[in-house]
This record gives sequence, C-alpha cells and structure tokens, in this order.
Amino acid sequence: MDSVIAPLFERLCARERRDEFLQHRSRRASNEEYEGLEAYILSDACESDLQALLAREYDFPLPRRVQLRKGHSDRRRTVYAYPERQKNLMKYITWGMLEYDDIFSESLYSFRKKRGVADAFRRIAREDYARSLYVAKADVHDYGHSIRPEHLKPMIEGIIGPRDPALLDFLVYLLDRGEYLSDGKVIRGDMGGLPGIPMGSFFNNVYLMDLDRTLEQQSVMYCRYADDIAVFTNTRAEAQDALDTIRTATGNLGIALNEEKTQVIAPGEDIELLGIEIRDGQMDVSDHTLAKARTKLTHYADKLVRREQREGLPHQQAAMMMARRIDRYFYRTGNEEHELSWRDFFFRVLTRPDSLHALDLVCQDLIRRAATGKRGDARYRFRYKDIQTLGYRPLVSEYYRYRESMSK
Repeated sequence: MDSVIAPLFERLCARERRDEFLQHRSRRASNEEYEGLEAYILSDACESDLQALLAREYDFPLPRRVQLRKGHSDRRRTVYAYPERQKNLMKYITWGMLEYDDIFSESLYSFRKKRGVADAFRRIAREDYARSLYVAKADVHDYGHSIRPEHLKPMIEGIIGPRDPALLDFLVYLLDRGEYLSDGKVIRGDMGGLPGIPMGSFFNNVYLMDLDRTLEQQSVMYCRYADDIAVFTNTRAEAQDALDTIRTATGNLGIALNEEKTQVIAPGEDIELLGIEIRDGQMDVSDHTLAKARTKLTHYADKLVRREQREGLPHQQAAMMMARRIDRYFYRTGNEEHELSWRDFFFRVLTRPDSLHALDLVCQDLIRRAATGKRGDARYRFRYKDIQTLGYRPLVSEYYRYRESMSK
C-alpha cells in the first residue's frame, strides 16, 4: 500500500521546512528582502495562514494590476502584485511545490529544482551546436497574461489531483478569482496565468509541458525557459517543422508567437538566446541586454543628478546610492523567481568578458556623474580610487573571480 502523504500546507508548518526554505532564499534575496521574509516565515502568522488554506478559508486581498516597462523600450508588461504578507506566503508555497519538479521535461530550464538555463548553454558550447546545427527560435507573446485558465486548470488537476486537494483548490481559487485593483478601483476581467505572482512560475511550466515533450523527442536538442524556445535540428526542414509544431500547439492553447523573434537560424550564424549572443562559438552578453542595463542605470543616475540640483542631495550620498544600485543590479537576484542575476547566470555562461569591460566603463562614468553632477571632463575629478571606496566591484574582475571559484 502506498504511504499517505500529508497535504503540502500541513507539511510547510513544520519548523524544519521553514528553516530549509529560508536557507534556500538566503542565497538569492537581498538583505532587506530576506529580513522581511524571515520575520514572516518564522511567525505564528505564517502557520495561521497555512492552516486557513488547509481549511479552504481564503481571506486574500485583491492583487494590484501593474504595468511594468519592458527593458529600454516603451512597451509594458502586465503583472499582478499582492501585499507583502500574501506574497511571502505564496513564495513559500511555490518553493514547496518544487516536489512536482520531476513531472517536467529535462529540456525545460525555468524555475527548476536542480536545473538551470546555464546548463543548456554549457551543452550548446560543449557540443558546438551553434556552428553545426540549425536553430528554430521562438518567443511567446505576453506569455503569462495569455495563458487561458480554462486550459490550465485541467492540466493542474491532472498533476495534483487527489494527491493534494487543498493545494489544488487554492490554485484554482487564484485562477478563478478574476478581480484585481487598478488605480484603487475593483476591476473584473481576464488575468491569464497571473504573471508576477510566485505561482506564475509553476503555471508557466505546466502550460507548455506537452509541447516540451514533443519537441524534445523530435530534435537533437531542445530547450525552453518560460516563453523562450530553441530547437536544434540537423536540417532546415526539420527546424521549420519544429516552428510549425510550436505554432499549432500555441494556437490551440490560445497564445501567439512574437513573429519578429521567431526564425530559423543556419549553422554558424549569430544567435541571441536569453540575453546571450553566440558568435563564432563564443558567448557574450547580447547588444539588447547591454542596452537594457545601460538605459536602466543611466535613468537612475539622471534621477540622482536632478535630486542634487533640486533638493540639494549631497554629491557623496548620490555617488554612494549610484554604486549601491549598480551592485544590486549586477550581483543580486530580483524579487521574482524567474529573474536571473548576472553572477548566477551570465558569469556562468560567458566565454569572453568583452561586454563586461564596456559595462564597467559605463558604471564608472555614471558614478562620476552622480559624484560631481557633471557630464564633461570635470567629472574625472572623482578618481577611480574614489569609486573603489564606495564598494564598487568591477564586473570583469568579479567575473574572473567567480570563474576561478567555480573551477575549484
């Protein structure tokens, strides 16, 4: 007889599970985020919230609908944000749901327990696939928001089913709610797969899992990270067939592809995947990712200079704030589970640091601007050793330090 497994919500009440989760998060979260998460997870409120979910008592406030700017473009993506308490609870539950990780294809690299997208790039480099195979590359348009709950719920039921009815009912409750706050008003409408909430990572993985299995069997190598898909094949015809398969499967699920990002790439041509450019067998940060980093950091530097001029923000304080923003941007993981830190992803994948050198020069220039309020030669009065006193860590040296630590 199979042993009976207690519901996830009940198991997550145990102190050892809480400690295990916090140890996991301590490697990813900023100090501020971790402190808030730790205070909640170890509190009586966390256990009370889990017990309420076990009893199907859903006292959840409505999420806020937020429009976030995409990179350095004027486009926006829609996400949903819950208050801190509910967000921390869902992060904990989503971590517990990693026990379902073995249902997914080995070629899926997003939000996995012991598998990351860096593993896919290492395989591409090891086998030299970029120079020997065709690549069918596809990108799903507005993936999270395009997920249809009527298709997703039967998939989740088939996975969780009678194994954990309380967990299943909670996930269905989130998907069926259909109400959110926008500018303080209650709006009823389509919320897709709730992009932005912690469970969204699980929904993203489940929705295309049948396509993952199909393409894994039909290709030399297949990899998917959330809405980014790459299929490596021996011939152009096979690559085109893969794109046809992707279009049919996504169409049946009510989602569309970004056709400008969907293409067949011949062996030896440059490939851009997940912010990485593969050229002549070498991997570096793509121009798009470089522009995104430069724009975001420059925007913050401009904001600091305006504060100096209008509010009298001290130059030294502005320089310190700029250095800290740079440190967070490159060396710490974002609040969303799917965000990849430069240290944990790019440093592991890059085979040449050319782009890192260019970014180092940009970062140093932005710190000098914040420290002097100047754009011209006057900013160089703030010397490199002054930048170092702010705790600035050059990307190139950190890259080599990271690579050396990984080789030991």
